[in-house]
Amino acid sequence: MSTAPDSHDRTLTGMTAEEQHDVVIVGGGVAGVNCALECFDIQLDTVLVEASATLGGQVSEILHSVRNVAAGRFADGQALQRALLESGEILGDRVRLSHPVTKADLEARAIEVDGGRVSGRALVVATGTRKQYLDAAPDGAFGGDITYQLEPQLLSFAGRDAAVIGGGDSATLDALELARRGSSVKLIHRSPELTARQDILRQLHDQPRIEDLPGWELEAAHGPKRLESIVLVRPSTGERRQLAVQGLVVKIARAPNTQLLEGQLDLDRSGAVVVDRELRASRPGIFAVGDVVAGAYPRVAAALGQGSLAARSVLHYLEGRP
Repeated sequence: MSTAPDSHDRTLTGMTAEEQHDVVIVGGGVAGVNCALECFDIQLDTVLVEASATLGGQVSEILHSVRNVAAGRFADGQALQRALLESGEILGDRVRLSHPVTKADLEARAIEVDGGRVSGRALVVATGTRKQYLDAAPDGAFGGDITYQLEPQLLSFAGRDAAVIGGGDSATLDALELARRGSSVKLIHRSPELTARQDILRQLHDQPRIEDLPGWELEAAHGPKRLESIVLVRPSTGERRQLAVQGLVVKIARAPNTQLLEGQLDLDRSGAVVVDRELRASRPGIFAVGDVVAGAYPRVAAALGQGSLAARSVLHYLEGRP
């Protein structure tokens, strides 16, 4: 395969002015790291570029135990991240941390980072997603009565009238947890129907403490020091409604990190990368893995599998196989 610059000229966080590799992977979450490990294992000259100071992506945000990965059981996301870091040690200086990408030229399969240019015969997008925030609901406002992560606040929220914004698995599970702990819960979402799994919806329908409010959006939150009420608006009619609540949990969809790719790849309405069954994006030599992929199933095991599959697809592409 192609020859990389002398490894003595690079460090874990160093970058030469111009580099060429077989594979450039952008993003150091589970999918990106597993893709890099697989590419390394099949002896492709690989470099992984990560904006943050460590590997792991979103896994450190997981506060509960991780039991659905066949390779092991982890107490929480930080324990999983430690295992990921240990696995990634074999990559050595192929990992470039604290290197945010400032520009992407997908026609050339190149990125600009840290004043240098890194190009590959193939490029893998593993940039994941980012949290979205509502202007009317600042995280931690009203003494913590507004939160985007229920688990640290669960004891203080229990038994209080609360609202949960969102219609997916996370939002509905939070609503159920609050209801089990004695809260009366308003479940608010823009869509006409909830999008959570059917098993969760069955539990929801059997829970009298939860009221489903489809078609509404948050307009404002009020209270002198602690949260006392929220104002909802129905965009289709302009109708408004005020609810007395003492806690607000926001669990809206995350946004794909594809700002630098717009106009260069086919993206879906949410901005996620559209791929085929081999994880090939719309431009030759570009692949995508993990949560940034359109229709992704946001699970650690799914990200691991996609990382390996992408490495195989990259190899086939580099070898000229269909």
